[in-house]
Amino acid sequence: MKSSEAFQYLLDHNVPITLIFPFEEEKGHIITGKGICHIENILNNSKIVLGRFNPHSLVNHLKNARSFQANFEIKGETYFCAIEKLAVSKSTIITDIPTSLNSSMRKFSRVEPSMRSPVMLYIYTPHNGTISFTVKDLTEQGISFTTDSPLAVEDSFMCGLQIPVDKGTFIFSNATVVYKIESLRTDRKAKKLNVFNNILYGLALFPHSEDAKKIRLYMNNRDLEIKKKI
Repeated sequence: MKSSEAFQYLLDHNVPITLIFPFEEEKGHIITGKGICHIENILNNSKIVLGRFNPHSLVNHLKNARSFQANFEIKGETYFCAIEKLAVSKSTIITDIPTSLNSSMRKFSRVEPSMRSPVMLYIYTPHNGTISFTVKDLTEQGISFTTDSPLAVEDSFMCGLQIPVDKGTFIFSNATVVYKIESLRTDRKAKKLNVFNNILYGLALFPHSEDAKKIRLYMNNRDLEIKKKI
């Protein structure tokens, strides 16, 4: 679908757009902020006017971010695109219609834990025993985390999750590794340029239905917490 056709559809059918942007929850702790808006108008088939922001303070956050991602659904298909070069007023944002759209296969919403109340992952390994990681983000059926060295785990294994809900909840779940992304990071503060491995893992989780409810409760609570801060 062409971008111009998509945004005309959103305007004609009053379809809400979910906006995703970087939000500094605490100093140095950047998470994903979310909000909703609608298309108010299309100008000269080249620009869109975004308005009816929820929450109302969303405009200020988007102005500070200078760019954001727009997600929306059309006829059962989910699309996303980058929005840049913003002209921001008190209640609206005017921007160019993006040149292209991307389709999304993601089915589950995702939240990022707070720095003060993290979600912890525990994995048993044959060589190092039980090791723990701070969860980067999670869905009802998966999590991601980073580590400095490769994990020695089987194709399918049992893991534990400590979730800050109901004064602390610990659950067990079967898990499998669904992706492993290795990159390099540097420590520029050191006198010498030190290079480290940084590996991002994604796990698929298969929790018991009762445990899935606990994960869902945490995600709902965390979503509300982030919205209040925004």
